[in-house]
Amino acid sequence: MKLRQVYDKQDWEKCQSQRALSVIDIIGNIEPKNVNDEHIEKVRNRLEKKGLSGATINRYLASLSKLLKYAHKRYTIFNMERMPHIEWYKESKGRIRYISKKEEAKIIELLKDSEYLSLYLFLMDTGMRLSEALSFTKEDIQELGDKTYITLYGTKNGDTRSVPLTDRAKKLGVNTFKHLDYWKAENTWKQLRKDMGLANDKQFVIHALRHTCASRLAQSGKIELHIIKELLGHRSYNTTLRYSHFKPSNLLGAVDILNNLD
Repeated sequence: MKLRQVYDKQDWEKCQSQRALSVIDIIGNIEPKNVNDEHIEKVRNRLEKKGLSGATINRYLASLSKLLKYAHKRYTIFNMERMPHIEWYKESKGRIRYISKKEEAKIIELLKDSEYLSLYLFLMDTGMRLSEALSFTKEDIQELGDKTYITLYGTKNGDTRSVPLTDRAKKLGVNTFKHLDYWKAENTWKQLRKDMGLANDKQFVIHALRHTCASRLAQSGKIELHIIKELLGHRSYNTTLRYSHFKPSNLLGAVDILNNLD
């Protein structure tokens, strides 16, 4: 069984799927057990020549890792004795790009006639990934008292989680977004970035809407990070810790305790 057959047996997000196919194209459609360290270097070198950043190359390597891990865990089928070493690029933490209230108002103004505006505002209020927002059904929308939430099945991390809806998100998502297209959503956002004069702001991407939800919750000072972790479906707590700097009140409050010590 070759890499392409392994690919067909797994679930992929759209961008992750595209990266996996690109990696297979670079390596060749060979059996997983034949992928070695030289193939990994070939992928790295090919992507470096394209001028991709280390962070972006890591996403391609992650897709390859997913393919290989699937085969490695099924030894009786693939006879794959070892995983080739994947050396990851060091990523700069950088700043977290989120949407300001002023930018939100500008988005609403520019996209008032676009069917994708509702989707973007929904993402901002829920912190969902784009693929998650495009895939839930009406049956996934649940009521609990006067609150509404959506149950997401088979998320990026393979988990099931519940996402509570703001009043605005409830109205926006009532008919779901399954009629919208993933790539048109991406392209509409790219045009929006230009229209807002942010063509050079490479962090102004759709994922910034997810950052916005988490950042606003953290900035409120009322929501603990572990709750934000569950709401956004982060597998690692370290991912959620990126938003900890939005809660300086917690640290400043510690000074009061020190000041009052006898």
